[in-house]
Amino acid sequence: MKPMKLRILKIALALLTVAMFVAVLIRARSEKVEPARVGRLVTSIYGLGTVTADEIYRAKAGVSLQLRDIPVKEGEEVPEGAILARFEDSVVRAPFPGTVSEIAFKLGEIVPPQTPVLTLTNLNRLYLEVNLEQQSVLRVTPSAPVSVSFESFRSEPYIGAVKYVFPRESQFIVRIELEKWPKGVLPGMTADVAIQASAKDAALMIPIKSLKNGQVIRVRNGHRARLGVTLGSVAGDWAEVAEGDILPSDGVVVRRR
Repeated sequence: MKPMKLRILKIALALLTVAMFVAVLIRARSEKVEPARVGRLVTSIYGLGTVTADEIYRAKAGVSLQLRDIPVKEGEEVPEGAILARFEDSVVRAPFPGTVSEIAFKLGEIVPPQTPVLTLTNLNRLYLEVNLEQQSVLRVTPSAPVSVSFESFRSEPYIGAVKYVFPRESQFIVRIELEKWPKGVLPGMTADVAIQASAKDAALMIPIKSLKNGQVIRVRNGHRARLGVTLGSVAGDWAEVAEGDILPSDGVVVRRR
């Protein structure tokens, strides 16, 4: 072989080696091998809960009456039996201890029948109400544990449980009761809720980012193999391997983004 051709061949081989090295380096930087893991897998349903009072009383008159006296003010706490309003020939008393949250009429005004004069709310009897879409509510069961986070109390999650699941005018409502409430929480405030839908111990899990078109690149004893897997429950960035040749000692390739 002529010296010139030999030199060109050597250069080509050198460039090919460099290209292969760069390709391997790029691949190494664009991916990593993440080990499979075995552990407790908890799946949750997330929603926005609204604080609601369990006892609300709206004082009404059966017929049109003139309002003669309101001996209470908005925001005032009153005991059970306290006089809330006086009409021409009747008196309205508090059926339970609570806070006067609204007064809708002034003295001397005529109150139409079945129109609330004032509202009494028991701020010590609260619960959370969450409106979920159909697919989510099907996974909610009574007594399911719930973690609740209020915006002003992010560092302290509050624990509760699902009390009821029921429909309301084509909406699907979940009632959640808490073990304790943070001070100052009022009806109408909101909180982030995480309702436990399922929990499984010793679940075999892989990162969701390792999947592409239902397949993963498995790394076992230093050897790579592409294979299909079927997922079970998903929690955050991890998914349960329901079917597929993955062992707890295996790793899977995760693409860096």
